Amino acid sequence: MTFDFAMWYPIVRALHVLVMGYWLGSELVINALTHYVVRTTTLSGTERMRLWDFLLDVDQHVRNAMIMSVPLGFTLAAMLGLVTIEGVWMWALWIVSAAWFWFMWLVHWRRKAPEGAALARWDWRFRYPLIAFFFGSGVWSLATGWPYPTVWLALKVTLFAGAMVCGIFVRYCIREAYKSAIPAIAADRATDADNAEFRLWMVRGTWALVVLWVILFTIGALGALKP
Repeated sequence: MTFDFAMWYPIVRALHVLVMGYWLGSELVINALTHYVVRTTTLSGTERMRLWDFLLDVDQHVRNAMIMSVPLGFTLAAMLGLVTIEGVWMWALWIVSAAWFWFMWLVHWRRKAPEGAALARWDWRFRYPLIAFFFGSGVWSLATGWPYPTVWLALKVTLFAGAMVCGIFVRYCIREAYKSAIPAIAADRATDADNAEFRLWMVRGTWALVVLWVILFTIGALGALKP
């Protein structure tokens, strides 16, 4: 059985584009929800935390898109002959991505369990070498033309590392809010100072989201225009 490039290429390309739109759209929804939770100080702590938990559920869509974009992007590049990934290596790429997807959801499902904090730390640790790989291989390709032979692809991979850094910074802001303001909000005893602290960390996270939106638009433009 031969590989039908004419059939599969437009499907993979369409999925890749849809995932990028899915990622960006989810980020916009999360930003709106975040600031709604921040502003609604007249709601009870229980209600604000219910909305916050819903926000964290929506945030999973961002992670879905981020992870799915990796195997789809490299598969598309391989189909165009821009990277040499085939056979067992292509299977390995998809299997590792599926395992990452499963672990990401496990971290979310178990976030309130005793092991939740430890799982979250491993989630962070897993991302650091990935960021180093994407950034390093992208910059190296810009300098040498290998392993990504075109400038636009090398820039996309480098910017993807930047997108992951933005995501980690947003998680950092959320973690700091959990250390400071969120316990008081959840206990329905938040003061003006607690609400101000919560707002501060969410505004900082929003600036990272703005940078992320610019990165995602740029990645999309590079993929569409291939300059």
